[in-house]
Parts: sequence; C-alpha cells; structure tokens
Amino acid sequence: MGNGFLKYYKPKVLLGLVIYLVIAIVWAKENLGLSLSATASIGFILVLIEKYLWKIRPFSWMFWIENFSGRYEGELEYHYKDENCSIITGKLKHVKIISQTGSNICVHSFTIKADGIKSSLSESKGMYVEKTADGKHFQLMYNYLNEGNPKLNLTTHYGTEIIKFIKNGNSKKLSGRYFTERLPFQTRGEFIELKWVSNNLEHEF
Repeated sequence: MGNGFLKYYKPKVLLGLVIYLVIAIVWAKENLGLSLSATASIGFILVLIEKYLWKIRPFSWMFWIENFSGRYEGELEYHYKDENCSIITGKLKHVKIISQTGSNICVHSFTIKADGIKSSLSESKGMYVEKTADGKHFQLMYNYLNEGNPKLNLTTHYGTEIIKFIKNGNSKKLSGRYFTERLPFQTRGEFIELKWVSNNLEHEF
C-alpha cells in the first residue's frame, strides 16, 4: 500500500466521503449562507477521523486494516550462538504495546526476566502491513531500534520483526519471529502466544 497519510484507507470509500463532503459544503454555502472552505473543512474532518474516530463505526469501515492497538503479553523464545558456537536458548516474558491511529502504527516491546528486571525498550521504525495469504488475518513487518541497557550489558541494536495478528471474536493475539544484529552475538527467536490484555498503552520505560 506504500507510505503516506492515507495508506490504510479504502480508496473507494475515502473518495466517496470526499465527494459527499464537497457536495454537503457546497449545499451549505448556497442554502444556509455559511462561509466554509471545502479544503479546510475536509482536512479538519480527516484529522478528526485520523486521531479519534478511526476505530469507531461507521468510520472504522473506511480502513482495510484492523484495530491492532493494545497491550499484549506472552513469551519470547530466543536463540543465539556464544563464543564457543554453542546454541543458547531460553524463554522470557515479553510485552508488546501497539499504539495506532488512522495512518500510523507504532510497536514498543520489552522483555522481563524471571527476577522481574526489565530489558531494554524497542521501538518500531517503519511499518508494512498486509493480509495473510488466506485473507483471514494480518501480518505486520517492521524494523526496530532497541536502545540497549548498559546495566544488563545489552548493546543498542537494530532488528526485524514479522508478527501475525489473529482476531477471533473479542480475542486478539500475536505470534511471529524476530532477527537482530545485536553484538557480540546475533540473536533470533519466536513470539509465543502474545495475548491482548488491555487497552493500556503506557509502558514501564
């Protein structure tokens, strides 16, 4: 769908809305004597939809994507080779927080160790969304920047995540995989049953 402010809109629905608004504004000018700028009025309405109305019906029908937003919790299973070329694996509690508007999707992620210590925060950079091959679910692909945590000897690094979004009634969950360029050991892994737990978009960092 490319990049841009309108990339998640259904083109035909958006065009229909703009035509309807133009007609309504012209009618209001001629019959009610209102002094309205068509461009400013349409821009104002689109901003309202973009920031506040995009997830509310009937406005949500204007978009071809789902509402992914919320806090998801589950597990991350990691793999990497150490200096002896031994494969190290393990699992950590993992949290993803997806913030969304009509034109932007941002993912913040972090892990939590068994002792409760939080890792470093990752933030998505760029986003590509597509439907899965069967057309039933969505796949989100993005790069991310992890800010690192010197106290835990975690270096700043980039990575890539590919996550699958599945909605079943009121239930929402994520699964998928990731790759990093973390030094000294590149890591990869899978996300296991990240389930939507709330609409709280605040994170602990």
